[in-house]
Amino acid sequence: MKRFVQVALPIPARRTFTYCYDDEMTTLHRGMRVLVPFGKNMYTGVVVVTDAEPLKDAKYIIEILDQTPAFSPLMLDFTKWIAEYYFASWGETLAAALPQGMAPQTVVTVELIAPVHVDDVVMMRSYAPKRTALLELLNAHKGPLTISYLQQQLKTDSVSAQLEALEEMGYILIRRELNKEVTAKVQKAVTVSHGLLSDTTALKTALDMLDSSAPKQSLLLSSLVFAAQQKAAPMRVAELLKNTKSTQTTLDALVTKGYAEYSMIEVERHNQEHGDTLANRNEFELELNQEQLHAVETINDGIVSSKPKTFLLHGVTGSGKTLVYMHAIRQCISTGKSALVLLPEISLTPQMIDRYKLAFGDSIAVLHSKMGQGERYDSWRAIKQGKVKIVLGVRSGIFAPLDKLGLLIVDEEHEATYKQESPSPRYNARDAAIIRGIMHSAVVVLGSATPSLESMFNAQTGKYHLLTLRSRNDGAELPLIEVVDMAEQRKLKTVHDGFSTKLLDEIVKRVEKKEGVILLQNRRGFAPRLECDDCGNTPHCYQCNVPLTYHKYSDQLRCHYCGWTITAQKSCNVCGNAEMSEVGSGTQRIEEVLFKLLQERSVNAVIQRVDTDTTQQKGSLRKILKAFTDGSIDIVVGTQMIAKGLDIPRVTLVGVVNADMQLFMNDFRAGERTFQLLTQVAGRAGRGGGNPGEVLIQTKHPRHQAIVSTRLGSYDTFFHDELQQRRDANYPPFTRFVMIELTGKDQEQVHQHAHYYAKFLSHTSTSVLTLGPSKPSVDRVRGLYRRMIIVKGIKSEDPGGNQLRHALLTAASAYHEKHATSAVKVTVDIDSFSMQ
Repeated sequence: MKRFVQVALPIPARRTFTYCYDDEMTTLHRGMRVLVPFGKNMYTGVVVVTDAEPLKDAKYIIEILDQTPAFSPLMLDFTKWIAEYYFASWGETLAAALPQGMAPQTVVTVELIAPVHVDDVVMMRSYAPKRTALLELLNAHKGPLTISYLQQQLKTDSVSAQLEALEEMGYILIRRELNKEVTAKVQKAVTVSHGLLSDTTALKTALDMLDSSAPKQSLLLSSLVFAAQQKAAPMRVAELLKNTKSTQTTLDALVTKGYAEYSMIEVERHNQEHGDTLANRNEFELELNQEQLHAVETINDGIVSSKPKTFLLHGVTGSGKTLVYMHAIRQCISTGKSALVLLPEISLTPQMIDRYKLAFGDSIAVLHSKMGQGERYDSWRAIKQGKVKIVLGVRSGIFAPLDKLGLLIVDEEHEATYKQESPSPRYNARDAAIIRGIMHSAVVVLGSATPSLESMFNAQTGKYHLLTLRSRNDGAELPLIEVVDMAEQRKLKTVHDGFSTKLLDEIVKRVEKKEGVILLQNRRGFAPRLECDDCGNTPHCYQCNVPLTYHKYSDQLRCHYCGWTITAQKSCNVCGNAEMSEVGSGTQRIEEVLFKLLQERSVNAVIQRVDTDTTQQKGSLRKILKAFTDGSIDIVVGTQMIAKGLDIPRVTLVGVVNADMQLFMNDFRAGERTFQLLTQVAGRAGRGGGNPGEVLIQTKHPRHQAIVSTRLGSYDTFFHDELQQRRDANYPPFTRFVMIELTGKDQEQVHQHAHYYAKFLSHTSTSVLTLGPSKPSVDRVRGLYRRMIIVKGIKSEDPGGNQLRHALLTAASAYHEKHATSAVKVTVDIDSFSMQ
């Protein structure tokens, strides 16, 4: 019988599509993945409605990919909420919830199949230059190329017309193939034949015979029997041959005689980097202090009640928030429920994984983007099958398919990395965790030494339950924080290539005592830009309206927006001047300058950078942190990657080379982010208890409220000052903040359409404020011009956000009906974290 279902597809369209199938062989359930045709392509979609209305022209499902649903009803509800709240398609949201490789789709490739003659190229160039450029690009490469690669190399949005022409001329072959779906890893295994294992007499006879005629086969059979007795059968062939130092031929002979049988078994890919542990101790060996005990008991009461509740755990750096988390997790899993721990950055996962492993053993799964496709799939599958009860993950971990979820922990909840900026869905994992907690009747714990203003405001107005840890645990004292006024130091001529004499002196003291030093410079590369001394020319990215960052060690200029890279220019390409000056400092320059300054003082120190350039290779961050912990590295120079989560007792000095880098950015959160970053990195010092910590912050603005509050170690001072400014300027937490971005290749067209869109927003409710459109500071990225519209929903007039939502939906509908064009893309970012 022909049945109809609605399928959500991973495309921007905010609707579902009707497909059909014959139910003689199987029955589809909600949450199952299916492979379906869509235009000329094939996509993996998810069945969301099983009893859809019949549709005359509905296409048949090509293949059903699941025997049981990949998504539970609760996860379908959760992904639907994210799609609706964040103005995304349900299909894109469901795709984001799956590990890469579980959503196969069509990949289009182009291959040259006919010889290209010079005369033909010359003639073609005269009437079809774009087609000629495409043909020459194909001719310069061997093998098939993807459409996206061709468009990237030719700097164009579309090559469809050129491909169609070349295909008609017989030059190329266009293939549409389905990329491979990731599956469980299988390996060849072997076990004792069932008949032999169940017959003791026959087994003894076989072993006696092999002992005299084929001793190597006897050794193999004995090993297989022992494995069966230890419940370790079947045994991987590779492992058996390695342990017994036998050959495949010997094992084949044993199987031929009928004493053993081959099979294929599933094996887990290793989802962790190998290396020595980064955990200092088992956290459960520590005693809870009174503040921690109160927090644990309060959270545990919430878990036992099985009612949704959100706690904000505000604890100073080093106060033992992780220990509180672990005790709450232990309570949670003791009740038969599961727990999810979210971390803001991959940089935190090596040490955190080790700390949780030491406390809970192997009952933990890990999810983050540095894992291989197969590793991530294995973790997802283990979670789905209920083999693990505790999951550690970064932002996308919010989609972990945990059953009976009882506790969600969002560590460093203030971090902007919890907000997905691109691609869709642009969700905030912290806020989504609260919704998921409500759906599962679970407890949510938001933890931070520097909570976001929104979270603290929610706690103070009764929406969250506030728990406070005011002192460091394990007897450690908070570090002494000193501000170095760099403007004053320059007048005194005590600044050396960005380092004050004070900071240099303290670094030397720590190196001589073999104590650890962390230096923060929140900008990677050698210099932010190169500049001609004569004409002032600065090399810019050809696609983005930003200067190229100079990376000295690779001698490259690199765009940190689109990734475009060129060899560094030795001379000015405008005036021909032979000298290009390096302006500003990144982590590479700080590392080089510091090494030179210490050498001048006859100090030999091992300095290591920690940024995305030095930690790209799998396991590299773990090796660096282990060497720093052991004392093989004296000084770590890094970006914000080193500012949070690290617990290394030998660190007694933290230096901030330039605290002003993001202080005056065009962003209402600039002060808050500076305060959070400085407080977090300061918290890395003096965590060992025995060695007091010291923090030196170099700044030209020592009286800025973010700097003053950091020096005082006073979150409350910063919170109340900043909150008043936000109230006066109508910014969160008093408003809902939405950023609408319009992009396209034609600047005038983008500008015009931005005004069209803003006009539809301007005639809505008085509780909705519209600002713009405006030209952002970076007005072109990846070859696309940008215009921004800011929309604010006043919470006091629209507590539920219904009027804001109505205004956004009405404006979107009116714009798409009257002005929408494929040449201008519209992106709606709900609760945006960026004004750039």
